[in-house]
Amino acid sequence: MAAEAPTGGGAGPATAPVGVRPPRTAGMRLAWSVVRGQPAARLGIAAVAIGHLVMVAVMAMTPVRLGESHADADVLRLVGIVLSLHIAGMYAFSPVVGWLTDRLGRRAVILGGVGLLLAACAVAGTAGHHTPRLSVGLVLLGLGWSGTMVAGSTLLSESVSAGVRPSVQGFSDLIMGLAGAGAAVLSGFVMQLAGYPVLTLLAAVATVPLVALALRPVPTGAPGEED
Repeated sequence: MAAEAPTGGGAGPATAPVGVRPPRTAGMRLAWSVVRGQPAARLGIAAVAIGHLVMVAVMAMTPVRLGESHADADVLRLVGIVLSLHIAGMYAFSPVVGWLTDRLGRRAVILGGVGLLLAACAVAGTAGHHTPRLSVGLVLLGLGWSGTMVAGSTLLSESVSAGVRPSVQGFSDLIMGLAGAGAAVLSGFVMQLAGYPVLTLLAAVATVPLVALALRPVPTGAPGEED
């Protein structure tokens, strides 16, 4: 028979009963308090979330844009080609983006990613029904997403202590998911009301807060702000 735990009033630290978990919201509250007090963490989350928002907003409505000018027999093939090129832009050069993040610094790659996102919005938004030009825009969109994602997540991870890193990463994933979901929903309404060029313009404008954060003066000696 297993020995029973003592019930006396010892001086040891209190522990939660076996099988009882702390509230799930506790981790999110902790993550928010850490991120709120750490400028580098805020920039990292902003880079991940805004880069994802711009990418999803433009990418989600690109098949609709292709369907406006191509017959049903052609549009599925074209959507497959264009989105395959876009996904290649997202992931094929990730090792290079990681190397540049270490070589040039996190902020520089974040700003470079924003520049690529803006170029993507400009090229795709002015492509009209020219599919090769639209394809170039979607490749640039994938590359810009890769820059903001890799550099932003790296900056976020190194700007917080190991003890709170899982909670902060979960918080970042939540914000990124909400940003992408919101972009997917709203992009349909914008496409219906104003068209694809206006959608790409609004997506470009959405990068303004990220640029402002990335260009803020770096506090001397702040952790995670060396780059």
